[in-house]
Amino acid sequence: LHVRSRRQRQMCIRDRIKPFYASCLLALLLLTPSLVIANPTASQYQEILNESLFENEPGVSVIISKNGKVLFKGTRGLANLEHNIALNEQSVLRLGSISKQFTAAAIMMLQEQGKLAVTDDIHKYVASFPTEGNLVTIENLLTHTSGIANYTDDDDLFDKEIQVPISVDDTLKRFAKHPMVFEPGEAMAYSNTGYSLLGKIIEVASGQSYKDFIEQNIFKKLGMTQSSYEGQEIVAHRAAGYEQTEQGFINTSYINMDWPYAAGALISTPTDLNIWFSALSSGKLISKASYEKMVSPFKLNDGSFSSYGYGLIIKPLNEYTVIKHTGGINGFLAHARYIPEQKLYVAVLANSNHINPIFINEKLTAKALGIALPEFKKADVTAQQLAPVLGDYRIDKNTLRSLIFENDVLYSKRTGGDKTKLITMSKNSFYYPNSNNYLVIEKDSQGQLVMKYFSGLSTTPTEAIKI
Repeated sequence: LHVRSRRQRQMCIRDRIKPFYASCLLALLLLTPSLVIANPTASQYQEILNESLFENEPGVSVIISKNGKVLFKGTRGLANLEHNIALNEQSVLRLGSISKQFTAAAIMMLQEQGKLAVTDDIHKYVASFPTEGNLVTIENLLTHTSGIANYTDDDDLFDKEIQVPISVDDTLKRFAKHPMVFEPGEAMAYSNTGYSLLGKIIEVASGQSYKDFIEQNIFKKLGMTQSSYEGQEIVAHRAAGYEQTEQGFINTSYINMDWPYAAGALISTPTDLNIWFSALSSGKLISKASYEKMVSPFKLNDGSFSSYGYGLIIKPLNEYTVIKHTGGINGFLAHARYIPEQKLYVAVLANSNHINPIFINEKLTAKALGIALPEFKKADVTAQQLAPVLGDYRIDKNTLRSLIFENDVLYSKRTGGDKTKLITMSKNSFYYPNSNNYLVIEKDSQGQLVMKYFSGLSTTPTEAIKI
């Protein structure tokens, strides 16, 4: 992982930030169940952090709670390498796209106040933003179904402009230069631009700046004393962000937070995030009906459903449901998930691009739920044996996953993402290093090759057909 790569610029979690999940393994895999612990101790949770990270490098701050009771708070690693300051539970870190759920909740608060409706045309609030004759609603922005391009896909903008202070209106003028990529409701495609537009809509509807609305109506109301919109103010216990290079760790590159704005400019702690999600899911902040809209899949034009609700992703997790989001922004990565059936909340905030918070979160979640994690067995496979399964597999109308064999290395590449190394287990099964994700390719009854992608500790894979 590298936050300066195109994928990490997405400030979010979708598949572009490599997911790190697993399921029960097929006969092709070596599965070694761990002893299921019904009530893990704090030391057992801490051991997961200790095994995953070094003490003298950037690290993570985490929290695990169940039924409102904190089961574990822990840290591993340093908040500041130059001063050798350890992370602690008060360390403040960037959230990246975990910020989006706050933006979505703010929209729901304003709808409950009668100041807007998610069915409104966005031109009621941002009249000049071009939509090429299409009706784009606030709900389209919330669910990433607007067809509005994602500005973090613009490498020239991200490389040359992201450090410069700018007004909200001027960012929207810059984003307006990107043509739409599909008609509203046709597909789900992640768009930070859409969430910047939501920030502006919040300002117009509320009469407050986005920063003031979030801080006064959410942070202050809930007692989230270590959460804020990041600016140049002095923030007690703020952790530094790092990137790992071949030469070692370096300070992350600067980003002016005027750009991520309502899509990713918030900072917080795991403790405050636990306060936040407990209030959100219990009806303390918004109504139960509004919350249910946030965590419901969105119906696309063709009748299929996207797994993205309002600022949150809804996916299966073994026998459970998981409501989650990832964040990735210069120097920081994050992943937070909620299991409603168990009222289990797990948040992992990291201050370096070399850390996989999704994988760490998954291991903590599995430990809390008593789910055994699998192990994979590497096997040598020749290029000739791999040849039949190489090529492109269609996930949906807009997305492919490709298997590529270059210089004796097998890679997976999703549309819009970077190449990711795979390890062979057989001529048709592969796993991602430092993860629990894996692929199995089999023929269906029509003789077509089907790629089965197992993730989220689910026994049901997502499928893609070879083209």
